[in-house]
Amino acid sequence: MAKILIIDDNPSILALFGFVLAEAGHTVSAAANGREAIEALGRGLPDFMMLDVDMPVMGGEEFIRELARLSARNPALNKIPFLVMTGENFMKAGINSAFARRPGFVCFLPKMTPPEQVLETITKRLGGGA
Repeated sequence: MAKILIIDDNPSILALFGFVLAEAGHTVSAAANGREAIEALGRGLPDFMMLDVDMPVMGGEEFIRELARLSARNPALNKIPFLVMTGENFMKAGINSAFARRPGFVCFLPKMTPPEQVLETITKRLGGGA
């Protein structure tokens, strides 16, 4: 199955989605902020990323800007699909945000989205669902 990187500072979110995705056969790694995610990307590229917006050290938008900068040297970074999950008003983030303009952007989802729906979204994006 796929390698999925979850980038979120909430241990409950990491545990919940780590469990759901692992149970579905995926290999899951986690980063508590964007800086840790950049370091993880240096060790190997995932097939998919789940990204939070509001995190300490380096938040989601700053991570996306850094990803864009790094993709000049490593274009493969542009091919990693990602969804954005946030506890904030995700509609407020808007379609014109740095996230939506980034190659690989899939969708915004509120953190209260049922795990099964998140798994379905990821599965469809990875080509394994209808």
